[in-house]
Amino acid sequence: MKFPDLVLTGWAEIRAHKMRSFLSFFAIAIGIATFFYTLSVLSQRRQYIQTAIDISGKGRFSTSTEHPLTLQQYADLQRLLPLGTSLSFVADWGYWRIAPSYKGRKISELNLAGILPSWKDVDFAYRLEGRFVNWQDVENKRRVAVVMSRPREKLFSSVWSTYGPKEENPPIPLDQLTYRNNLLNQQIQINTETFTVVGILHIPSLKEDPRLDNCRNFVSEILIPYTTWYDIQSTSNDYFTTDIRVVTGRESTAQSAAAQTISYLRAQFGTEEKPEIKFFNETVKIYKIAAYASLKKMLLLGLIAMIAGGIGIMNVTMAVIYSRTKEIGIRRALGATRWDILFQFLIEAMLLGLCGSAAGMLLGYVVLLHTAESSAQMTFSWWVIVLSILIGLLTSFLFALYPAWQAAKLKPVDALKYE
Repeated sequence: MKFPDLVLTGWAEIRAHKMRSFLSFFAIAIGIATFFYTLSVLSQRRQYIQTAIDISGKGRFSTSTEHPLTLQQYADLQRLLPLGTSLSFVADWGYWRIAPSYKGRKISELNLAGILPSWKDVDFAYRLEGRFVNWQDVENKRRVAVVMSRPREKLFSSVWSTYGPKEENPPIPLDQLTYRNNLLNQQIQINTETFTVVGILHIPSLKEDPRLDNCRNFVSEILIPYTTWYDIQSTSNDYFTTDIRVVTGRESTAQSAAAQTISYLRAQFGTEEKPEIKFFNETVKIYKIAAYASLKKMLLLGLIAMIAGGIGIMNVTMAVIYSRTKEIGIRRALGATRWDILFQFLIEAMLLGLCGSAAGMLLGYVVLLHTAESSAQMTFSWWVIVLSILIGLLTSFLFALYPAWQAAKLKPVDALKYE
């Protein structure tokens, strides 16, 4: 028989025995649903990590020093690094060392950082309203600020307002202040200095943030020019760090750039300077290992379900062969070859596998639809669909091969004498 005839014959047999066919591909459908869900989640996490890598920059590493760094040192270090490298300094003393206010109302739950315009070269997932800090601001030590505004979602409960004595006019968190007031071009007080808000960074929600967790903002910040930060800090306050972030653009140059950075810092501050280098690709590896480890268990469950489905197809195929032994004998007597008999039962089993794959992918899609946190996570790759179908077909083929071969081995005379 030709292939189209085999398909039609197999499909007619499936339709003639609907309940038996349903029971046959049901286990396949459960296994494929598990595989489809797991592979889809794996595809989504791979895309998420790749997007995070793209926005975070390749060849990225960070370190810090307890010494202040000048703009001249910035220029000197920039010349030592590969061409096109993004270099950023961030001066930080923490939220407990500042006393910001707006129209006489204290602002709490924030951090103040001195930054350079290169700060936004990577990890910039914000919607900018107004403008960012520029080099003129840095060179002239201008009193300008860029304020972060988080979306209206519960990240963490406020612990600052829970403890301590009740205040008549308690500090307002920066997030609440930005909700209630348009701070753009408004003035805020930081210690005794007056700053003009020139920009607002709207932080994406957790569901829409493409960055890795350790790159996200869990505390709102006020960003001011790097040189202004040093200009307003108390001379008696030495408890600060300068964070250094380098993005070369290529992983192959990260190691050499890190060695250049270490050498430069030791040349500036002595051999006792021991900066700790943190490579971003190591963080990415940790995320990948954690993602794959959690999915291995799901794949194992899917494999068990597929084996159970395969055994079900084998049992059904064996039962079908015994019930159709006379038919096999007649077909052999009329000239059908062993290969014809073999392919007839394999095609029928693979049609069951194909139906199970379709039902399983539909079931897996429904599960994804109810478990995805956002529409952005509802992404599918063509290889997930193709691989799910191939797994269903291969399982049906392998588990139906033995009973189909046993049917093909039957001799016409023995088959006709069976009943």
